[in-house]
Amino acid sequence: MAKYGSNSIVIEFEKADSVGSADTNMTAYITKFGPLDKIREGVVSTPFGVSAPEYLAGVLTDYGEFTIEGFYDDTATTGPNAVFGSVNSVARYWKVTWGGGKYTSGRCFITKYERGDEVGGYITYSVTCRTTGTITEA
Repeated sequence: MAKYGSNSIVIEFEKADSVGSADTNMTAYITKFGPLDKIREGVVSTPFGVSAPEYLAGVLTDYGEFTIEGFYDDTATTGPNAVFGSVNSVARYWKVTWGGGKYTSGRCFITKYERGDEVGGYITYSVTCRTTGTITEA
């Protein structure tokens, strides 16, 4: 059984001005990714006359929101401020390779971009992404 660590992950993201590809490797700027939850909600199907809830298996699989965090960098075209700093209605392509070639990819909207700092620390950033459409796992 293969085991992978943080040194095996690759995180790519589409810039707001790109066209449909995860063209920017953001791995070096990211210190925390996720969690990336895979959710299939049940549909309540409880009929009258029973004392415990019943459910049908859900129809849609949702990956919900995920977060990306790291140290702020304002590099003009490839830093997190350039790639993640635009909170708009553009759905962007992203791809995470989990070690030996297995990956998860899809499209998402950036719903929140934050910068912060603390005394004695470095400036950090945090991005919240909302998945949309089909997510591919291969």
